[in-house]
Amino acid sequence: MPSEYIMYLSILLIGSLAIAGISATMMAMDNTMEERSIETNFESILQSIAEIIHNLKIQGEEMILEGATAISLGFQLGELPQTIQQAEYQIEVLSTEVTYSLKAYVIDDEDVSSIVSLVIDPLDITISGSIISTNTAPSVTYIYDGVSSSIVLAS
Repeated sequence: MPSEYIMYLSILLIGSLAIAGISATMMAMDNTMEERSIETNFESILQSIAEIIHNLKIQGEEMILEGATAISLGFQLGELPQTIQQAEYQIEVLSTEVTYSLKAYVIDDEDVSSIVSLVIDPLDITISGSIISTNTAPSVTYIYDGVSSSIVLAS
């Protein structure tokens, strides 16, 4: 009888450990899927902003070729969601010697992020600024002062 009792407790312990292991695995998978969902949403938003930046750059360059001496073209980003998965985020411009990139990240956790390259040479134009998701009326503006061109992201 005592050996049956020990065997019963052993089976109960193994079952409990198996359930705990499965629960931990499922929780880890849930967190990973949530982060991946946020990153996918970021990538979609960044692709849209990259397209806007390229369009403004092309429009500005066409106006300069037509003889414009000063340009200020703006685009309002009214469609940005304020939160993704209940998390506030920021979009900023990163610069290297070769190109510019846009980076979106969760404000509370910069490890949850996405980066999209703009494939624009820093020698052609200056791109700077950042957008915080909770600010109203974020915009992208192309500015030409007769000498140099720049694009500014602003909240």
